[in-house]
Amino acid sequence: MPAETDTSAIHVRDATRDDLDALVALSQKTFTDKFGHLYKPEDLQAFLDTEHSLSTYRTALAAPRTLVRVAETPEGSLGAYLVCGPLTLPAEEAAEGAVELKRIYVDASLQGRGLGRHFIDEAFAWARRQEAPEMYLSVFSENDGARRLYERVGFEKIGEFLFPVGEHRDLEFLMRRRLE
Repeated sequence: MPAETDTSAIHVRDATRDDLDALVALSQKTFTDKFGHLYKPEDLQAFLDTEHSLSTYRTALAAPRTLVRVAETPEGSLGAYLVCGPLTLPAEEAAEGAVELKRIYVDASLQGRGLGRHFIDEAFAWARRQEAPEMYLSVFSENDGARRLYERVGFEKIGEFLFPVGEHRDLEFLMRRRLE
């Protein structure tokens, strides 16, 4: 896949250090929009401060085996993003070289344009270039729409685990797609 793609006036490209502030803002907004109502304010803030921080995305952009892509609107704002990298999920029987689809978020204003599916296709292409035998992801157990999308593209549920959001614990489904 080329480093830059333009799809229906939305410009999909590799994220850069110049995107850091906008990427952090987008990641915090999209997570809060989708899941914020589930948590106490202090749990949500603790999660955002650690998992959706400037440091988190600065580290991802600097990591050699990590993919960070963004979708930029014609006005120049970020409206969606993708992060893939080395496997960190609790996949006990993962094949050597397995990778993780860490995040796909699309702002509500851009949903329904196929960006989520576009990013999934980019994630698979990236994983194949890494010669990864399989890709993992986790999805909130009550996020039925995302789970169904992942199943349509070949992921299967292989386990469950508790995911911390501050002091709160969510039931997450661990999913895998074999790439070989």
